[in-house]
Parts: sequence; structure tokens; C-alpha cells
Amino acid sequence: MQLDVIIWTMKFQQLVLVAATGVLMLGAPAVAVEYQGKNIDGKKLPGKAYYYPTGGVYDVQVSFKGDLATIYFKGGARTTIRLKQQVITNPDNVQGFGKLGYIPVGRAFSIGFNYDNNTENYVQSNFSPLEGLWRISLNEKALNNLINQNNSR
Repeated sequence: MQLDVIIWTMKFQQLVLVAATGVLMLGAPAVAVEYQGKNIDGKKLPGKAYYYPTGGVYDVQVSFKGDLATIYFKGGARTTIRLKQQVITNPDNVQGFGKLGYIPVGRAFSIGFNYDNNTENYVQSNFSPLEGLWRISLNEKALNNLINQNNSR
């Protein structure tokens, strides 16, 4: 009986430690995503998203916040990924990591949820270095229009 209490207490302490770490990481300030030295956080931009594990290419809209990109699919589904870099130098090759149905929490954790089956038929595969890798190709004309709007303010 005492051993059960000790094991339960240890598991509870681990859970509290993981939760506290996640909360601390949420409070860490994030720098905005930039293109040509301009902040592009919070604006939806059209583009295409390529998901390496399935080879799927999707017409999407993308919004940025800090080191995250939220990819909006037709039909209302979306996923959030963590960007490799917050400074976009090539709008045709914006890369980030995130699995469908997972939301990043802090720098090292993600929480899994069910995803919208209308998005794709995702099949879990064996581990691959490209697992979870997305490549976003932003519509350069829309991106330049956003930058020009920011310059005229």
C-alpha cells in the first residue's frame, strides 16, 4: 500500500513539474516574424504548404506570431507549426515543424488533438528526419503588398 502511494506521489510530482515548465515557457517573449526587416505577425497571407511525411501540397492561408505559423486549410481546418527561422529571406521556402493534430506549447512540448479528417488522410509512418517538416511557399505579390502597406503608414 505504501509503495502505491509513493509511486503515485512521484508521478504527480512529475506531472506538476512538466506543467510548470510549460507555463514558464509560455511566458517567454517571442520575437516577431520579419520579412525585409518588417514585422508580418498577425496577417493572413495566401500560399501553398507542402507536408513532407505525406507529400501533400495544399492551397492555404498562413499567419505568423512569434516563432509560430498557423496554416489555415480550405474547409476550416488548421495546424500550427514552429518555424525554423523567424526572419524570412525566401518567401518560397519558409520551413517549420509540427505534426497534424498537435499544437506547440513552449519551445520543447506539443499537445496532441484530433485533426480534421477533411484535411488529409494522414498515416503514421516510421520515424524520419523529415517527420513533421512543412515547407510554406508564400504568395510573393501578397507579401510585397503587405510590406508596402506597412511602409506607407
